[in-house]
Amino acid sequence: MRNNIILTGLPKSGKSTLLNRIISEHQDKVGMVTNEILEQGQRTGFCVETSAGKKSVIASVNFSTDFQVSKYFVNLENLELILPEINKFDYNNLLFIDEIGQMQLPSDKFRQLVVDYFDSDNIVLATLSKVFNNDFTNKLRDRKDIIIIEISEENRNETEGYVRALIGKILKAKKYISDPSRISINNDQATIRTDHGLRHLKNIDSKLICECDFFEKYGICSHVITLEEYLRKKD
Repeated sequence: MRNNIILTGLPKSGKSTLLNRIISEHQDKVGMVTNEILEQGQRTGFCVETSAGKKSVIASVNFSTDFQVSKYFVNLENLELILPEINKFDYNNLLFIDEIGQMQLPSDKFRQLVVDYFDSDNIVLATLSKVFNNDFTNKLRDRKDIIIIEISEENRNETEGYVRALIGKILKAKKYISDPSRISINNDQATIRTDHGLRHLKNIDSKLICECDFFEKYGICSHVITLEEYLRKKD
């Protein structure tokens, strides 16, 4: 199921700010965020903080390590210290990672955490820079179970509402797919019995099209996510 949301964009586009606003509305959550460390108004490093409130400095201009990103020396051991407390989660937890980035990815344990999150049935919200790519991030982007949302200074206010609504749509899809009797298929058309009536979908050029307003605006909806998962399970 497409239950993994990746927020991407250029530096300073607002990815982390949006993620923090969204997760602040959820009590049942597990994950980590990365925050700047400022000294006299100047950024001197980065600190990660878990959903349980544990903090660890992972990069600093004052460190002396073998691994350096830009002017910051990275301490992967400090990153890995906080991972055990966020690698266990319940089925109803919103999972989040800010960010899947150049400083974190050399850690095997961090990469495994990312995979465990994305392979779960939980909704995942993560940030991924548009200016950094490697084999690992390319594989993430190529997954069939993700929704990639690009953020810019121009669209971030509208995107915030979209992400909120999208999480709700994924939750609805989880509900619908748990009751396959809601779904009927006839050739290249399908009908889903939703909580608000019947929704009709078509398969046009191997792409699912829904009649609902949300799909018309965003190209995705709970009904398409439901049918995708239904067909995947049938295969």
